[in-house]
Amino acid sequence: MSAITHNRQIPSITLKTELIGKVTGRKIDADALIDSGAEGIIINGQFAQKHQLTLLPIKNPFPVRNVDGSENTMGWVREYTIQNLRIYSRDGEAYHEETAEFYVMDIGDHDIILGTDWLEEHNPDIDWSDSRVDMTRCPETCFTAKPPILHLKTKSSKSTVIDPRTHHKDYQGDAVEFLFDPSTGVRR
Repeated sequence: MSAITHNRQIPSITLKTELIGKVTGRKIDADALIDSGAEGIIINGQFAQKHQLTLLPIKNPFPVRNVDGSENTMGWVREYTIQNLRIYSRDGEAYHEETAEFYVMDIGDHDIILGTDWLEEHNPDIDWSDSRVDMTRCPETCFTAKPPILHLKTKSSKSTVIDPRTHHKDYQGDAVEFLFDPSTGVRR
């Protein structure tokens, strides 16, 4: 009997979200990947430019690192943007809203990545097998309409099927870790 499973699936959940303009109230649809392998809240640079979001320079730019400590091919984080992020329940009646600071960088096909910082702060209930996300423990800095926010709108997608023997090599470049916090100026 082999210890290798050839068709292991990596679950992923992408939330249907909106960015809400603070002054204009303009709404921009965005898909946000929940990614426990990334650190921070990240927005795609091309997405930010396309929608003409206000980008602010980071005082001390910092490199993006892979989990193994090597520099990621995505380069350095040089800008951030502050946006209102709204996530609706599937029925559209309830929603979660927060003001979030996004690092701007190339994240491939994703509009937004919600990494471990966001996951730890909000601590959502996630049912990976059912692609269900409930937000019942938001911090006081969030606004919730008709709480609790149950069964968030998700983007339907098929799981990626991988061969675990090549998983580490293929996935290694997707996991990022920030070694610098621009809000505090602290390097890790």
